[in-house]
Amino acid sequence: MKLSDIQQELIRLFDEQDASAGTVVVWHDPDGAFAESLDALDLPGVDVMREEEHELFSLKRTLNGDLAGHRILLYRPRPRRLEGDWLADVEARSTSFAADYTSMQLRELNAVDTHEMREVLAAHKAQLAKKTVLRKLTRLSASFEQPQQLACGLMAIALDAPSPDAQAIVRAYLIAALASDGAEALAQVERMGCTDEFQAAISAWIGYTGDASDFIALGRHVLLCALAGALPNDAASVLPADVTSGSTALCQDIVRGWCQSAERDSLFELAQLVEEVAPVEQMLAQVPLENLGDIDVFPCIDALILRHLFHDVAASPENAPAALALAQARHSTAWYREFSLCYDGLEAAARMQRFRNEHPGGIDALSAERVWGLYTGELYRLDTWYRQMHLALGRALISAPYGLDEDFRACSDQIENLYKNWFFAGISRRWEDAAEDGLSRNGYVDGIPRQIDFFMSSVEPIVRAGKRACVIVSDALRYEVAAELAETLEQNTKGTCELASMQATFPSITSCGMASLLPCGHLTMDASEPGRLRVLLDGSEVATTAARQEQLRRSDPHAVAITYDSLVNEMSASQRKDLVKDAQVVYVYHNIIDAMGDKAPTERKVFSACDDTVKEIFGLVQLICRERIASQVVVTADHGFLYTDEPLSTSEHTVAAEIDGDTIVVGRRYAIAEGSARSDVLMPIALPHAEGKLKGFAPRRCTRIARAGAGENYVHGGISLQELCVPVLTFTNKRAGSKGYVESEQATLSLITTVDTISNSIFKLDLLQDKPVGGKVLPASYDVFVGNASREPVTDIAHVAADRTQDSADERVIPITLNIKPGVTVSEQEPYFLYARNCDIGTVDTLRELRMRIAFAPSFDFGW
Repeated sequence: MKLSDIQQELIRLFDEQDASAGTVVVWHDPDGAFAESLDALDLPGVDVMREEEHELFSLKRTLNGDLAGHRILLYRPRPRRLEGDWLADVEARSTSFAADYTSMQLRELNAVDTHEMREVLAAHKAQLAKKTVLRKLTRLSASFEQPQQLACGLMAIALDAPSPDAQAIVRAYLIAALASDGAEALAQVERMGCTDEFQAAISAWIGYTGDASDFIALGRHVLLCALAGALPNDAASVLPADVTSGSTALCQDIVRGWCQSAERDSLFELAQLVEEVAPVEQMLAQVPLENLGDIDVFPCIDALILRHLFHDVAASPENAPAALALAQARHSTAWYREFSLCYDGLEAAARMQRFRNEHPGGIDALSAERVWGLYTGELYRLDTWYRQMHLALGRALISAPYGLDEDFRACSDQIENLYKNWFFAGISRRWEDAAEDGLSRNGYVDGIPRQIDFFMSSVEPIVRAGKRACVIVSDALRYEVAAELAETLEQNTKGTCELASMQATFPSITSCGMASLLPCGHLTMDASEPGRLRVLLDGSEVATTAARQEQLRRSDPHAVAITYDSLVNEMSASQRKDLVKDAQVVYVYHNIIDAMGDKAPTERKVFSACDDTVKEIFGLVQLICRERIASQVVVTADHGFLYTDEPLSTSEHTVAAEIDGDTIVVGRRYAIAEGSARSDVLMPIALPHAEGKLKGFAPRRCTRIARAGAGENYVHGGISLQELCVPVLTFTNKRAGSKGYVESEQATLSLITTVDTISNSIFKLDLLQDKPVGGKVLPASYDVFVGNASREPVTDIAHVAADRTQDSADERVIPITLNIKPGVTVSEQEPYFLYARNCDIGTVDTLRELRMRIAFAPSFDFGW
């Protein structure tokens, strides 16, 4: 600092103070750099005094005398330190000044002026000479009370850590090492002159005394220490002794903070590298599975759990409830996202096995109407779970980590048997036994709505109410897929859904179903052309969109029939508005499922097509309501479908030759023969629209009729509930405040553990998801923690997935474990609160006020 600048600064300090009572400014110059320049200062009205060792008593007496009106500059060749200082009382009431470079740095950093702090500054003189380093240090911390704190700041800058605490520094070092290698990461620390401090720090913080450049060994230590802290005490004994003695609390804090950061992928990579050198999965195989429920340090824990659960679910229906509970508990763990496909498939399989366990006697013999009601009320879910399992399996075969695709496939093989030979065979037997009389006499079952009445029962009432009726006909949209669509619409729109059903016209094929959905004057079936069944409405076929529009216009002269692609992809909003402006009835034809399933090369993708169908129709309904084409939309189908994944055995085939009489048309799941034909193997089905000239036949259970041509896993045309049960989904758009409007809400949490005082640094709590997800209740994710009144966490953060769908409150209880953060001081007098922060919208709910009475909280000091 130049002498002129020093002089100007001293004058400013004196001028800012009231001289009437006397003013003392103490100039500290520990290095004596300005001792010879003191006499050159021009400070009018200021008495300059020097501290001399042999005159301290006299100096003290003078400075403690009457100084009224005096301005005194006291020069001291030492740093300011009150402890043990003869002039401490003078220092305490005086203004301090220093002009040496180190003192200026201390002022800029707001650091205490001690011998130890000056030693750190001297040791890092080259690094601190850079203004950018000083600026970064001041951003990292408002003040520096200890020299180790300053060293941590320098390490944080070297590693680009977001803060100068132990968790951030260790994490940043490991991330840097993963990006290059350990030697390069350590070189970054060395360039900041902090190699010794870093080695001492990680030894003191986490107990690692090995080579810091061996980042895999360091990562092993951190992760295994975190695992040791998470496991029950008796289970931690399976881990190596060299890690259980480390700082488990800090290592857990490092891992949790890392996992919840944007760099979580690098933690996954490090964990897998550590798993290659440490047999973590083999060690944990000795731990009871129930002790691993919420443990998530290593991803191989998920692999271990999934292997067990896939085996257990496949082995017995009795294992399903426990497997499902454990799988759902994993939703809130760190690596659930990476294993979600496997968990999705496992949960679908477990639900099927649980249903099997709850119905050991199978499905009771009931009337056809009651079997239908049982299917549309509950049993359709097994079709959904089967679809979800295979959808997850198909994707897991490509991307499942840890070779879990093989475990998944082995489980699915067992579930295939359950679906086909227990569920499908069982419900088909009950349905066929109950419905055979009606189907063989009338071609339909009394008491169940019929597809041929659709226009009269579902379209005309909307038109009579003065509204436009908009119908989406999705080819092969079976009932269970429509149920998923209804759930999607309920959760993600302001509208409401009503899902009903009707029995498709036999045979359950496109030509029959599409004709039945139109306003029917006179529907007939004709087989005059060899090998072809013609379905006629008022004497004409309606196989094309144009023909269907012509038929609709017999009811409404301005009616519109259009394909999904034409309406959505080829028209603008204004064109759509012009198209429907005079129409009372609009039919939109959509076809993904049948287009995919009816071709042998793509039939195995039919479940993916169902997924795409839900997304596309959801978007279409939104478009229709947004552009005010209609406020009420009816979604239906021409027929459903039957799909089984395994290749069919010989016993699952029959032949058309089992029909005694002339066969005219033969499909995989139906046959049309002349009216007098008979069969002892296939079920006869009356064709009321053929005027007695034709008779239908359908194979029983899962059987297909052997024939050349397209694939046989995806089929329709038969009489199974999966083929005949056609959805009628009515969506009604609602405006906020209108009658019947229900606002969507995210699932919320409450604390059910009876606690108002926390007495341990590690504690467990039980949360309740207040309502099951479904309808207008949406899934949500929360970060749960204990914090002070300013919502600053004093514990680590537990991630909670509030996505339970069970009606039973007991099945919506979510246990969590929280740890007081190392280095955080909690007060017995201060109130604390259990907070739940919504990860999607950022709102914070206060679940409970708490008090802290912790005898031994996890402490943190620099230790080096």
